[in-house]
Amino acid sequence: PDENDWGGIMAASTLMTIPVLVFFMFVRRKLVSGLGGAVKD
Repeated sequence: PDENDWGGIMAASTLMTIPVLVFFMFVRRKLVSGLGGAVKD
Protein backbone atom coordinates (compact mmCIF):
# COMPACT_ATOMS: atom_id res chain seq x y z
CA PRO A 1 0.00 0.00 0.00
CA ASP A 2 1.03 3.61 -0.56
CA GLU A 3 0.23 4.67 3.00
CA ASN A 4 2.84 4.19 5.68
CA ASP A 5 2.01 1.75 8.49
CA TRP A 6 2.73 4.26 11.25
CA GLY A 7 1.65 1.79 13.93
CA GLY A 8 4.20 -0.74 12.70
CA ILE A 9 6.86 1.94 12.25
CA MET A 10 6.33 3.26 15.78
CA ALA A 11 6.35 -0.28 17.21
CA ALA A 12 9.55 -1.17 15.37
CA SER A 13 11.30 2.08 16.34
CA THR A 14 10.22 1.62 19.96
CA LEU A 15 11.49 -1.95 20.04
CA MET A 16 14.79 -0.76 18.55
CA THR A 17 15.07 2.22 20.92
CA ILE A 18 14.27 0.57 24.27
CA PRO A 19 17.41 -1.63 24.48
CA VAL A 20 19.56 1.33 23.42
CA LEU A 21 18.03 3.52 26.14
CA VAL A 22 18.49 0.79 28.75
CA PHE A 23 22.12 0.31 27.69
CA PHE A 24 22.75 4.06 27.74
CA MET A 25 21.22 4.45 31.21
CA PHE A 26 23.29 1.51 32.49
CA VAL A 27 26.54 2.88 31.04
CA ARG A 28 25.80 6.41 32.24
CA ARG A 29 25.15 5.14 35.76
CA LYS A 30 28.48 3.26 35.73
CA LEU A 31 30.28 6.31 34.34
CA VAL A 32 28.74 8.67 36.90
CA SER A 33 29.50 6.36 39.82
CA GLY A 34 33.02 5.80 38.48
CA LEU A 35 33.67 9.52 38.04
CA GLY A 36 32.20 10.27 41.48
CA GLY A 37 34.43 7.64 43.08
CA ALA A 38 37.47 8.98 41.25
CA VAL A 39 36.74 12.55 42.35
CA LYS A 40 36.18 11.53 45.99
CA ASP A 41 39.44 9.59 46.06
